[in-house]
Amino acid sequence: MQRVRLDTAYSHILLSDPATRDDGLTVLDDAARMASQHGLSHQLRSIEGIRRSYDDPRTLVSR
Repeated sequence: MQRVRLDTAYSHILLSDPATRDDGLTVLDDAARMASQHGLSHQLRSIEGIRRSYDDPRTLVSR
């Protein structure tokens, strides 16, 4: 669980900068895969929420 949390936080930081957005999505996808494999449903929901917020084109304008 610790690795999923750290990777999620790290990806969130990467996603906040347009120059590192792709790296952030990769780290976030890896964290989601790990959370799913280990049955960490709460963390997976959090990761999916972060992913949705960055997939929404309206949120990219302000970032």
